[in-house]
Amino acid sequence: MADLREENQLHRVYKEVDPSAGEFDEYPHRFYATFETENESDATAGPPRALIVGDGPRKLGNSTATDYVLAMIARELKHHQYQVVSHSNNPNSLLMTQWLSDKVYLEPVNRSWGGQLSWSAPRRRWW
Repeated sequence: MADLREENQLHRVYKEVDPSAGEFDEYPHRFYATFETENESDATAGPPRALIVGDGPRKLGNSTATDYVLAMIARELKHHQYQVVSHSNNPNSLLMTQWLSDKVYLEPVNRSWGGQLSWSAPRRRWW
């Protein structure tokens, strides 16, 4: 599937969720993935950023505990002046709250998404 998208120059872009359907000027910094031409998510300047990838959809078992741990990690990163960017496919995740994440991407976590990331060594460790 990824090869077919690349062959046809179909690239993922992000649109910002508009909770009031345009009635008010709101910018919740919550984004969803789509295949259009305009990307509404720009890189922001400022403090260093940290990406937290969510644990996936809710399921019985350890999912709730994992979500709690990720939320505590986000809280600690914010305490150390990091800009927290979270990626999850669970709209009910604690990471979706504005006081834990500065920017949220809501889309399925799969191999094609992970291949688009470019990883580099952190400038400094927070722990």
